Amino acid sequence: MATVEVHGLDLVMRHLDAVPRKLQRKILRRGLRKGAALVRDEARRRVRRRSGRLAKSITVASSRGSGQRGAVAYKVGLRSRAWYGRYLEYGHIKRGRGQKIAGGERRRAATREVLKGAGQFVPPYPFMRPAADKLPRALDAVADEVRGALLSGELSS
Repeated sequence: MATVEVHGLDLVMRHLDAVPRKLQRKILRRGLRKGAALVRDEARRRVRRRSGRLAKSITVASSRGSGQRGAVAYKVGLRSRAWYGRYLEYGHIKRGRGQKIAGGERRRAATREVLKGAGQFVPPYPFMRPAADKLPRALDAVADEVRGALLSGELSS
């Protein structure tokens, strides 16, 4: 989980509070989308490519956010057509088609350890988690978008 600390947004947010809610959401959506696009582009740059399907499936989507009314959120993730991206991100154990690891939780854990020792573990190649390192720049893009809207007078309506 990435933790980001941003300074100077409090002044921007105070100015933004003086603007009608509908315009606030419009500007925040635009800024958040630009910030999320930075993270998406970094993830696409870092991913391994064979056919390019995995890179193309990294998208920005609107999210419901925290569930609060009027909340605006965007997420960067994988489409279902590239379901194998999580195996690349976190690593996995090679098995043949349909060869399930049987047993309870302890037995499956022990079998995984045996398979890892036998060289059947494919190490992770993270591309989404390192892309999250772009979050400070993404937040700067959001702040720049809001600041630009305030200075241009777009939010005066």
